[in-house]
Amino acid sequence: MSELERFLPADQDILVGIVYRVGHWISHVDDTDISDVSEEIERKQMMAILGKIANASKTAAIVRDLAAEALRQTGSWNRWEKQSMSVEQDIAAAAKLMKGQSTDEEYKSFANALMVIATAVARAFREEPENKPEHENYFSWLSEKAGELVLSIKDKSAHKDMNISPAEDTALTELHNMLWNA
Repeated sequence: MSELERFLPADQDILVGIVYRVGHWISHVDDTDISDVSEEIERKQMMAILGKIANASKTAAIVRDLAAEALRQTGSWNRWEKQSMSVEQDIAAAAKLMKGQSTDEEYKSFANALMVIATAVARAFREEPENKPEHENYFSWLSEKAGELVLSIKDKSAHKDMNISPAEDTALTELHNMLWNA
């Protein structure tokens, strides 16, 4: 039995969708390149992180189920991507749903997972002219750490040294505030 069954179908869609949409949102927050190169790199990283979270034994079962469903529902990706205008309201709604129907540990795991996804996507592509990751092995390291969700960014300034753009920095700070002040 999936942990998602405790939620109504409409609520499941909000929760599963937000796990996908938070990465898409961060990817498009500072769309400065002319081509789709950055979006493809960031999408690839988002999918890798979702896969790691879906299989992370130390992550709450509900969060693993959300990540697995986000990956499985390929037919919903386009619809979720088109809902970019309401992502911040939907993050708040998802946080409220999770707080109301989960334990404190499950909520922390959910909030941490959203921060891991968003941070990984923000780091996937440097918005500077050379467009290269600062450290070639950083993404594999981050993916491994996602298994334990040790990148629990409760310190809202922790991501400031991660070589992300000012727009991504602002969005990550907003996400942090939405999740931890909900």
